[in-house]
Amino acid sequence: MHILKDPESSFFFACILSGLTILLFGISFYLRQLLSLRKLEPTLYKQTRKSFLVLIGLIGSFLAGYSAVIVGIAFHYEIDFNSIFGPILFLGSLFVLATAYLTLSMFKKLLKSRNALKNQAYHDYMTKLPNRRMLTNQLNAYLAQGKDTDLKFSVFFLDLLNFKKVNDSFGHHIGDRILIQFAERLTEAIGSEGLVCRLGGDDFIILQKDISPNESILRLRKLRKKILHPFEIDGLNFSLDISFGIYAYNNQKKITPDDILNRANIAMRRSKQRGNNVVSIFTKTMLNQTHDILKFENSFRTALQEDQFQLVFQPQFRIQEGIRLSGFEALVRWHHPERGMVSPAEFIPLAEETGLIVELDRLVMEKACSMWSECLKHSGGCKNLHISINLSAKHITESSMMRYIEETIKTYDIPLQSLYLELTESAFVNDPELAAARLKSLNKLGVHCAIDDFGTGYSSLAYLNNFPARSVKIDRSFIKGIEPGNDGTNLLESIIKLAHGLNMEAVAEGVETEQQLEILKGLNCDTVQGFYLGRPMPKEEALQLIANHKKINGPEE
Repeated sequence: MHILKDPESSFFFACILSGLTILLFGISFYLRQLLSLRKLEPTLYKQTRKSFLVLIGLIGSFLAGYSAVIVGIAFHYEIDFNSIFGPILFLGSLFVLATAYLTLSMFKKLLKSRNALKNQAYHDYMTKLPNRRMLTNQLNAYLAQGKDTDLKFSVFFLDLLNFKKVNDSFGHHIGDRILIQFAERLTEAIGSEGLVCRLGGDDFIILQKDISPNESILRLRKLRKKILHPFEIDGLNFSLDISFGIYAYNNQKKITPDDILNRANIAMRRSKQRGNNVVSIFTKTMLNQTHDILKFENSFRTALQEDQFQLVFQPQFRIQEGIRLSGFEALVRWHHPERGMVSPAEFIPLAEETGLIVELDRLVMEKACSMWSECLKHSGGCKNLHISINLSAKHITESSMMRYIEETIKTYDIPLQSLYLELTESAFVNDPELAAARLKSLNKLGVHCAIDDFGTGYSSLAYLNNFPARSVKIDRSFIKGIEPGNDGTNLLESIIKLAHGLNMEAVAEGVETEQQLEILKGLNCDTVQGFYLGRPMPKEEALQLIANHKKINGPEE
């Protein structure tokens, strides 16, 4: 091969050979990528297969042309290089054009994907509304603008009430459609006057600029009229209430978007406490109360861990055939290491509000059942007595309620007929169908139930007839101030007759005088409790009372 002896020809040959090597590497690279996509990413393979094949075909054409040049030079063929390099250069221009087109197409796809990802990052996937991240950016922009101007804006916090029940009863697909309808309803009602966002779950935010606190309240009340109507899904109507909270910004210093949303949320939760579809605007007092609740919650959790809660037992007496001990109600007391005795009137409502009441009730049930089990083993006087334990209305919605009660009874070997569970009437008002189902399950288990604080929850008599309870406890507010023949006594008589008409026993609490006891006896009330006959007492005194009762009255048949 004399060509290798000619430096110029050798250089030309080396260039052609190097180009051929590069082309071989290129076609090998594209083939490997194509096969890899086919194996690992079938969808992407289908989308890019034609592009790869075009590039591989062009490179193959280059290979054919370069190979022809090398063969011709190596074997001394007479070649018209113009006729070879002309097509090669033309193919090169096509390759550059195809590569540029495919690169530009890929860039457009990447840009489209980037915009889609950016949109997903700043918008809620389901409702397509702006999400918390976009809302935070907008609030930051407002706060930065407010440093130099007298900027006013308001944040409306909306929470759909009882939405969880829809998901639990009808499935999340129905709940999702309600959220989408609600988002569309808000967007249509607000229009271009504000920004509608979804924080997550059933929480929505409306951000409105250049609006005073008074205008915020008026505007939100108008909005309430527009959006409060049932959601129609597959022929079913779902009527959901809403809690509304407002935070009005007016050049407050050192505040962050998280602070703003938290304060709007605090106002919304205050509305939830006041009732359905109520509008509340944030005040500093609410923030202080929230901090107090947070301190309480931390202190309460510590009390649960350190066993600062102790039980006392208030005796209950049957009064129709003499006064005979019938059982005890277990009551909880908080012995705070610094504050001393904390009144139940103070910590029970806060425990209800924070949801810690469920943990407290379970602690009380454990202690009460343990105590009663001990009494049954060591005192025959307990045989015909019962122990009453209070359960919060929040237990009604706890799916683990029945399992926990069964396990506790089994653990302490409590006779079913000696255990009474008292549920406040509010439990039956808030969700009467679920409450009735829970009571039926307890009755089936063999546990007696009592409706506590009867007369304070405004329950429907139609619902009350469906509650399979053993007794109703008449609230102390009906006992206080009764006198022979007055309106209070007449009302009390009606309640007792109602209880008897529903095959329930009537239990009166808060009996503090002999006159109250005699009136209740004359009205055929079955059982009473109160300071007149017995104050709440520790376990040792309760055991002594049981022993004395047995000595005086003998064992009940």
